[in-house]
Amino acid sequence: MRYLFNREPEASNASLGVLFVKVLMIVPHFVVIGVLNQLAFLSGWIGYWIVAFTGRLPSGIQDFSEFATRAWTRAMGWYTGVTDTYPPFENDPDDYLPDIEIPRNEAPSRRWAAAGIFGLKYVAAIPHLIVLAFLMVGVIISSWIGFFIVLFRGRLPEELQDFYLGTTQWLVRVYTWITGLTDEYPPFDLLVHPLDYRGS
Repeated sequence: MRYLFNREPEASNASLGVLFVKVLMIVPHFVVIGVLNQLAFLSGWIGYWIVAFTGRLPSGIQDFSEFATRAWTRAMGWYTGVTDTYPPFENDPDDYLPDIEIPRNEAPSRRWAAAGIFGLKYVAAIPHLIVLAFLMVGVIISSWIGFFIVLFRGRLPEELQDFYLGTTQWLVRVYTWITGLTDEYPPFDLLVHPLDYRGS
């Protein structure tokens, strides 16, 4: 998986965040993403059965889960100030960053699929979910502080950008593993990997 992003030279809509307008503007995205995630988890569970019997994950299930993941990535990037461009609702917007590239799982593991069928995969993800819950609280609090910083300095500190990007990367790795897009157990890693960076 590659996480693609571009550091904003300046952030111009910090006042929207300070006035909580950003919260209102992101609500439609989060409503849609919430529905997409529920459907993605359901289709992922169906995919476990298909993989267990056939050894293949249908491309339709992979496409849908990838779509939900990319929608979350774009929404979080805008809300936290990593980008000033309001995220589009379309499936594959041209050149919108942040974004992700998820390679096809051409040979999914039947053993992991069986673990997913019986809920063991979700149990294995619990340590990640606990840490991510704390990180997401940190993202919410620090993003609002970041709006004030941008309001006075004109730029979001790279340390905060890295925190938001690293948390999103971690969440995406766990999400893609749970939904069967990858069989590699996600590492406990908050770093933003240099190879996933697309310049300034």
